[in-house]
Amino acid sequence: MSHPPRLSKADLKDELRLNAQTLLRNGSAPSPGLGSLGVEALELLYRRASDPEFAADAVKLLHELQTHQVELDLVYEQMQSTENELTEALAHYTALYDMAPTPYLILDADGLIVESNQAAKDLLGLSVASLTQQSLGGFLAAPGRAAVETMFQDLQTSQSEQSCVAELSRELGECRRLAIKAKAGAGGNRILCVLSAAPPVAEP
Repeated sequence: MSHPPRLSKADLKDELRLNAQTLLRNGSAPSPGLGSLGVEALELLYRRASDPEFAADAVKLLHELQTHQVELDLVYEQMQSTENELTEALAHYTALYDMAPTPYLILDADGLIVESNQAAKDLLGLSVASLTQQSLGGFLAAPGRAAVETMFQDLQTSQSEQSCVAELSRELGECRRLAIKAKAGAGGNRILCVLSAAPPVAEP
């Protein structure tokens, strides 16, 4: 899918000015908002416009201010539209994250849980709020803690996805083997983890 080329700041400014002037000519400018001119400023301009000595300059300035006002209102409308779109997108992806059937964890660089979804809470037996600032290793049997620690160390030297297998602590009930996949987030200060059931150990 092709995307239109990004305009430079100068081109965007020119396009905004052209749109504002077109709306003024067509009489379809948006209702005055953040860019409204003050009453005193308008009165001064109209008084100047009625004086033959200053009329031409006053009319020119008035037109410029009206155009600038429309530009500000157009920018404000675009900001509102963008904010609404971002709010909807955030709600959409938050719902996808929280309702996903696979346990997801976001850890800090020390392996402490920063965020988790409902499936992670069900797996580890704690509320989402109670999982925050808990160590992932604290939910694992000893060999698994060492495997996770090694995985975190590997992430520090490689941005590629790392994985390991660990067992949940017996305190959480029946022993369960987990496949843990992890990847460093943008900036390297977050670790994204996905937990799933590991295949059973093959019988010798």
